[in-house]
Amino acid sequence: MKSLEYEEKETICGENRNSYYKTDHDATAMCLKDDYYSGLGSNMHAAYNTQILVSNGFIVSYYVSQDRSDTRTLANAIEQFHKWYGQYPEKLCADAGYGSFSNYEYCEQKGIQAFIKYPSWNGERTGRNPALYEYVDEKTIICLGSRKGVPVKLADRKHSWPNSTFFRVNDCEGCAFEPYCKRLLKIKTGKSRIFEIQPHLAQLKQQARDLLLSPEGIELRVNRSCQVEGAFGVLKQNMQYTRFRRRALDRVTVEFALTCLGMNIRKYLRFSMKNSLPFYWKAPEGLASETFKKPSAKRIINRLKKRKKLQPNEIAKKSYKKKGKC
Repeated sequence: MKSLEYEEKETICGENRNSYYKTDHDATAMCLKDDYYSGLGSNMHAAYNTQILVSNGFIVSYYVSQDRSDTRTLANAIEQFHKWYGQYPEKLCADAGYGSFSNYEYCEQKGIQAFIKYPSWNGERTGRNPALYEYVDEKTIICLGSRKGVPVKLADRKHSWPNSTFFRVNDCEGCAFEPYCKRLLKIKTGKSRIFEIQPHLAQLKQQARDLLLSPEGIELRVNRSCQVEGAFGVLKQNMQYTRFRRRALDRVTVEFALTCLGMNIRKYLRFSMKNSLPFYWKAPEGLASETFKKPSAKRIINRLKKRKKLQPNEIAKKSYKKKGKC
Protein backbone atom coordinates (compact mmCIF):
# COMPACT_ATOMS: atom_id res chain seq x y z
CA MET A 1 0.00 0.00 0.00
CA LYS A 2 2.84 2.38 0.80
CA SER A 3 4.52 1.64 -2.52
CA LEU A 4 1.30 2.48 -4.36
CA GLU A 5 0.99 5.66 -2.30
CA TYR A 6 4.53 6.74 -3.20
CA GLU A 7 3.96 6.00 -6.89
CA GLU A 8 0.79 8.08 -6.86
CA LYS A 9 2.59 11.01 -5.22
CA GLU A 10 5.47 10.83 -7.70
CA THR A 11 2.97 10.82 -10.58
CA ILE A 12 1.22 13.92 -9.21
CA CYS A 13 4.49 15.75 -8.58
CA GLY A 14 6.02 15.03 -11.99
CA GLU A 15 9.65 14.94 -13.11
CA ASN A 16 10.60 18.61 -12.90
CA ARG A 17 9.39 19.28 -9.35
CA ASN A 18 10.10 17.90 -5.91
CA SER A 19 7.02 19.20 -4.07
CA TYR A 20 3.31 19.87 -4.41
CA TYR A 21 0.43 20.84 -2.15
CA LYS A 22 -2.61 18.79 -1.24
CA THR A 23 -4.85 21.84 -1.70
CA ASP A 24 -3.36 22.61 -5.12
CA HIS A 25 -1.39 19.91 -6.91
CA ASP A 26 -0.02 22.37 -9.48
CA ALA A 27 1.46 24.69 -6.84
CA THR A 28 5.09 24.32 -5.78
CA ALA A 29 6.57 24.94 -2.33
CA MET A 30 8.44 28.25 -2.48
CA CYS A 31 9.93 30.70 -0.01
CA LEU A 32 8.01 33.95 -0.50
CA LYS A 33 9.50 37.41 -0.12
CA ASP A 34 6.64 38.59 2.07
CA ASP A 35 5.38 35.85 4.37
CA TYR A 36 1.78 36.44 5.44
CA TYR A 37 2.13 34.14 8.45
CA SER A 38 5.53 34.59 10.10
CA GLY A 39 6.52 37.79 8.25
CA LEU A 40 10.12 36.63 7.80
CA GLY A 41 9.98 35.16 4.31
CA SER A 42 11.59 31.93 5.50
CA ASN A 43 8.66 29.47 5.41
CA MET A 44 7.48 27.42 2.43
CA HIS A 45 4.04 28.06 0.92
CA ALA A 46 2.09 27.06 -2.17
CA ALA A 47 3.13 29.43 -4.95
CA TYR A 48 3.67 29.98 -8.68
CA ASN A 49 6.49 31.78 -10.47
CA THR A 50 5.32 34.73 -12.60
CA GLN A 51 7.37 36.42 -15.30
CA ILE A 52 6.56 39.50 -17.39
CA LEU A 53 8.22 41.14 -20.41
CA VAL A 54 7.81 44.92 -20.41
CA SER A 55 8.31 47.39 -23.24
CA ASN A 56 7.76 51.16 -22.79
CA GLY A 57 6.02 50.49 -19.50
CA PHE A 58 3.43 48.07 -20.92
CA ILE A 59 3.37 44.33 -20.26
CA VAL A 60 3.77 42.73 -23.70
CA SER A 61 4.06 39.12 -22.55
CA TYR A 62 3.67 37.02 -19.41
CA TYR A 63 4.57 33.52 -18.28
CA VAL A 64 3.44 31.54 -15.23
CA SER A 65 5.43 28.46 -14.24
CA GLN A 66 6.04 26.01 -11.41
CA ASP A 67 9.80 26.63 -11.29
CA ARG A 68 11.20 27.91 -8.01
CA SER A 69 14.13 29.61 -9.73
CA ASP A 70 13.89 32.45 -12.23
CA THR A 71 16.89 31.08 -14.12
CA ARG A 72 14.96 28.33 -15.90
CA THR A 73 12.02 30.53 -16.88
CA LEU A 74 13.77 32.98 -19.20
CA ALA A 75 13.81 30.84 -22.35
CA ASN A 76 10.16 29.81 -21.92
CA ALA A 77 9.08 33.43 -21.36
CA ILE A 78 10.88 34.57 -24.54
CA GLU A 79 9.42 31.66 -26.53
CA GLN A 80 5.99 32.80 -25.40
CA PHE A 81 6.82 36.26 -26.74
CA HIS A 82 8.01 34.75 -30.05
CA LYS A 83 4.81 32.69 -30.34
CA TRP A 84 2.64 35.82 -30.08
CA TYR A 85 4.68 38.34 -32.07
CA GLY A 86 6.56 36.14 -34.53
CA GLN A 87 9.99 37.54 -33.62
CA TYR A 88 12.51 37.63 -30.81
CA PRO A 89 13.35 40.84 -28.95
CA GLU A 90 16.48 42.58 -30.23
CA LYS A 91 17.69 43.48 -26.72
CA LEU A 92 16.93 41.98 -23.35
CA CYS A 93 17.78 43.45 -19.96
CA ALA A 94 17.35 41.32 -16.84
CA ASP A 95 18.68 41.13 -13.30
CA ALA A 96 21.22 38.72 -11.83
CA GLY A 97 18.61 36.02 -11.18
CA TYR A 98 18.68 35.18 -14.90
CA GLY A 99 22.45 35.22 -15.41
CA SER A 100 23.35 31.62 -16.26
CA PHE A 101 25.34 29.84 -18.95
CA SER A 102 22.20 28.35 -20.52
CA ASN A 103 20.47 31.74 -20.73
CA TYR A 104 23.51 33.46 -22.24
CA GLU A 105 23.82 30.67 -24.80
CA TYR A 106 20.11 30.85 -25.58
CA CYS A 107 20.28 34.60 -26.25
CA GLU A 108 23.37 34.10 -28.42
CA GLN A 109 21.60 31.44 -30.52
CA LYS A 110 18.49 33.61 -30.99
CA GLY A 111 20.45 36.74 -31.89
CA ILE A 112 19.38 38.65 -28.75
CA GLN A 113 21.73 41.18 -27.17
CA ALA A 114 21.88 39.97 -23.58
CA PHE A 115 22.10 42.87 -21.12
CA ILE A 116 21.78 40.31 -18.32
CA LYS A 117 23.60 40.63 -15.03
CA TYR A 118 25.36 37.60 -13.55
CA PRO A 119 25.21 36.60 -9.85
CA SER A 120 28.53 38.25 -8.95
CA TRP A 121 27.72 41.51 -10.77
CA ASN A 122 27.03 43.68 -7.73
CA GLY A 123 30.13 42.47 -5.88
CA GLU A 124 32.34 43.22 -8.88
CA ARG A 125 30.73 46.59 -9.55
CA THR A 126 31.23 47.82 -5.99
CA GLY A 127 34.67 46.24 -5.58
CA ARG A 128 33.58 44.28 -2.51
CA ASN A 129 33.85 40.88 -4.24
CA PRO A 130 35.90 41.39 -7.40
CA ALA A 131 36.39 38.70 -10.03
CA LEU A 132 39.40 36.51 -9.43
CA TYR A 133 40.56 36.59 -13.05
CA GLU A 134 40.05 38.17 -16.46
CA TYR A 135 39.82 35.76 -19.38
CA VAL A 136 42.01 37.07 -22.23
CA ASP A 137 42.10 34.20 -24.72
CA GLU A 138 42.37 30.43 -24.81
CA LYS A 139 45.99 30.60 -23.67
CA THR A 140 45.99 33.45 -21.15
CA ILE A 141 44.16 34.75 -18.10
CA ILE A 142 45.09 37.63 -15.82
CA CYS A 143 44.41 37.09 -12.11
CA LEU A 144 43.27 39.74 -9.64
CA GLY A 145 46.88 40.32 -8.61
CA SER A 146 47.90 41.05 -12.24
CA ARG A 147 49.68 37.72 -12.65
CA LYS A 148 49.42 35.73 -15.87
CA GLY A 149 47.86 32.26 -15.94
CA VAL A 150 48.46 29.60 -18.58
CA PRO A 151 46.54 26.38 -19.40
CA VAL A 152 47.83 23.16 -17.84
CA LYS A 153 46.85 19.48 -17.84
CA LEU A 154 46.39 17.81 -14.47
CA ALA A 155 46.48 14.02 -14.34
CA ASP A 156 45.23 13.83 -10.73
CA ARG A 157 42.20 16.11 -11.14
CA LYS A 158 38.99 15.67 -13.13
CA HIS A 159 37.04 18.41 -14.84
CA SER A 160 33.92 19.54 -13.01
CA TRP A 161 32.26 21.00 -16.15
CA PRO A 162 32.29 19.97 -19.81
CA ASN A 163 34.69 21.78 -22.16
CA SER A 164 36.53 23.38 -19.25
CA THR A 165 40.25 24.13 -19.02
CA PHE A 166 42.65 24.29 -16.08
CA PHE A 167 44.76 27.44 -15.77
CA ARG A 168 47.69 27.80 -13.40
CA VAL A 169 48.80 31.11 -11.91
CA ASN A 170 52.26 31.03 -10.31
CA ASP A 171 54.08 33.29 -7.83
CA CYS A 172 51.08 33.76 -5.51
CA GLU A 173 53.29 34.43 -2.51
CA GLY A 174 53.26 38.05 -1.51
CA CYS A 175 50.06 38.83 -3.40
CA ALA A 176 47.80 41.14 -1.40
CA PHE A 177 44.69 39.31 -2.66
CA GLU A 178 45.95 35.81 -1.79
CA PRO A 179 43.71 35.33 1.32
CA TYR A 180 40.67 36.44 -0.68
CA CYS A 181 41.60 34.35 -3.72
CA LYS A 182 42.14 31.17 -1.71
CA ARG A 183 39.41 31.64 0.89
CA LEU A 184 37.28 28.76 -0.44
CA LEU A 185 40.15 26.29 -0.94
CA LYS A 186 40.77 23.48 1.54
CA ILE A 187 44.54 23.95 1.23
CA LYS A 188 45.25 27.68 1.36
CA THR A 189 49.03 27.39 1.13
CA GLY A 190 51.20 27.02 -1.95
CA LYS A 191 52.88 29.20 -4.54
CA SER A 192 50.29 28.70 -7.26
CA ARG A 193 46.54 28.75 -7.84
CA ILE A 194 44.53 26.54 -10.19
CA PHE A 195 41.42 27.89 -11.91
CA GLU A 196 38.96 25.73 -13.81
CA ILE A 197 37.37 27.89 -16.53
CA GLN A 198 34.76 27.32 -19.20
CA PRO A 199 36.07 29.58 -21.98
CA HIS A 200 32.69 30.06 -23.65
CA LEU A 201 31.00 30.99 -20.38
CA ALA A 202 33.81 33.41 -19.51
CA GLN A 203 33.47 35.08 -22.92
CA LEU A 204 29.68 35.39 -22.62
CA LYS A 205 29.92 36.86 -19.11
CA GLN A 206 32.53 39.41 -20.16
CA GLN A 207 30.44 40.27 -23.21
CA ALA A 208 27.39 40.84 -20.99
CA ARG A 209 29.53 42.91 -18.61
CA ASP A 210 30.78 45.16 -21.41
CA LEU A 211 27.22 45.65 -22.67
CA LEU A 212 25.95 46.53 -19.20
CA LEU A 213 28.74 49.05 -18.63
CA SER A 214 28.16 50.80 -21.95
CA PRO A 215 25.96 53.95 -22.13
CA GLU A 216 23.21 51.87 -23.73
CA GLY A 217 23.50 49.33 -20.91
CA ILE A 218 23.24 52.08 -18.30
CA GLU A 219 20.07 53.35 -19.97
CA LEU A 220 18.54 49.87 -20.11
CA ARG A 221 19.41 49.16 -16.48
CA VAL A 222 17.77 52.37 -15.31
CA ASN A 223 14.66 51.73 -17.39
CA ARG A 224 14.42 48.10 -16.30
CA SER A 225 14.27 49.21 -12.68
CA CYS A 226 11.54 51.73 -13.54
CA GLN A 227 9.48 49.68 -15.97
CA VAL A 228 9.67 46.03 -14.89
CA GLU A 229 9.90 46.56 -11.14
CA GLY A 230 7.42 49.41 -11.52
CA ALA A 231 4.93 47.11 -13.26
CA PHE A 232 5.15 44.60 -10.43
CA GLY A 233 4.81 47.46 -7.96
CA VAL A 234 1.59 48.63 -9.62
CA LEU A 235 0.18 45.10 -9.60
CA LYS A 236 1.06 44.38 -5.99
CA GLN A 237 0.65 47.75 -4.29
CA ASN A 238 -1.68 49.94 -6.37
CA MET A 239 -3.96 47.12 -7.50
CA GLN A 240 -3.42 45.13 -4.26
CA TYR A 241 -2.88 41.95 -6.26
CA THR A 242 -0.66 40.04 -3.86
CA ARG A 243 -2.22 36.56 -3.90
CA PHE A 244 -3.80 34.28 -6.48
CA ARG A 245 -7.51 33.64 -5.95
CA ARG A 246 -7.68 30.47 -8.04
CA ARG A 247 -6.01 27.08 -8.08
CA ALA A 248 -4.44 24.97 -10.85
CA LEU A 249 -1.87 26.28 -13.32
CA ASP A 250 -4.32 26.97 -16.17
CA ARG A 251 -6.69 28.99 -14.02
CA VAL A 252 -3.87 30.90 -12.35
CA THR A 253 -2.42 31.74 -15.78
CA VAL A 254 -5.75 33.14 -16.99
CA GLU A 255 -6.14 35.13 -13.76
CA PHE A 256 -2.67 36.64 -14.09
CA ALA A 257 -3.23 37.40 -17.79
CA LEU A 258 -6.45 39.31 -17.03
CA THR A 259 -4.72 41.26 -14.27
CA CYS A 260 -1.85 42.27 -16.60
CA LEU A 261 -4.38 43.23 -19.26
CA GLY A 262 -6.24 45.37 -16.72
CA MET A 263 -3.03 47.17 -15.78
CA ASN A 264 -2.24 47.87 -19.44
CA ILE A 265 -5.73 49.23 -20.08
CA ARG A 266 -5.57 51.50 -17.04
CA LYS A 267 -2.19 52.81 -18.13
CA TYR A 268 -3.29 53.33 -21.73
CA LEU A 269 -6.42 55.23 -20.69
CA ARG A 270 -4.43 57.42 -18.32
CA PHE A 271 -1.97 58.49 -21.01
CA SER A 272 -4.66 58.82 -23.72
CA MET A 273 -6.69 61.15 -21.50
CA LYS A 274 -3.57 63.29 -21.01
CA ASN A 275 -2.78 63.03 -24.73
CA SER A 276 0.83 62.11 -23.95
CA LEU A 277 3.19 59.17 -24.17
CA PRO A 278 5.05 57.47 -21.30
CA PHE A 279 8.46 59.05 -20.82
CA TYR A 280 11.51 57.19 -19.59
CA TRP A 281 15.09 58.22 -19.02
CA LYS A 282 17.45 58.34 -22.00
CA ALA A 283 21.20 58.37 -21.77
CA PRO A 284 22.58 61.80 -22.71
CA GLU A 285 24.94 62.11 -25.62
CA GLY A 286 28.57 61.76 -24.67
CA LEU A 287 27.84 59.66 -21.58
CA ALA A 288 30.98 57.71 -20.70
CA SER A 289 30.92 53.98 -20.05
CA GLU A 290 30.78 52.92 -16.43
CA THR A 291 33.77 51.24 -14.81
CA PHE A 292 34.02 48.93 -11.85
CA LYS A 293 35.30 50.37 -8.62
CA LYS A 294 38.92 49.46 -8.02
CA PRO A 295 39.07 46.77 -5.29
CA SER A 296 41.03 47.38 -2.10
CA ALA A 297 42.84 44.30 -0.83
CA LYS A 298 43.07 45.68 2.70
CA ARG A 299 39.34 46.32 2.98
CA ILE A 300 38.46 42.93 1.51
CA ILE A 301 40.74 41.06 3.94
CA ASN A 302 39.42 43.02 6.94
CA ARG A 303 35.85 42.24 5.93
CA LEU A 304 36.65 38.54 5.58
CA LYS A 305 38.01 38.48 9.12
CA LYS A 306 34.85 40.07 10.52
CA ARG A 307 32.39 37.99 8.54
CA LYS A 308 30.25 35.63 10.60
CA LYS A 309 28.86 32.38 9.30
CA LEU A 310 25.06 32.68 9.36
CA GLN A 311 22.38 30.26 8.26
CA PRO A 312 20.00 31.37 5.45
CA ASN A 313 17.12 31.80 7.92
CA GLU A 314 19.29 33.94 10.19
CA ILE A 315 20.28 36.12 7.23
CA ALA A 316 16.60 36.53 6.29
CA LYS A 317 15.63 37.47 9.84
CA LYS A 318 18.49 39.92 10.12
CA SER A 319 17.61 41.70 6.87
CA TYR A 320 13.85 41.73 7.44
CA LYS A 321 12.24 44.99 8.51
CA LYS A 322 8.77 44.96 10.01
CA LYS A 323 6.15 47.09 8.34
CA GLY A 324 5.74 50.47 9.94
CA LYS A 325 9.22 50.48 11.46
CA CYS A 326 12.53 51.76 10.12
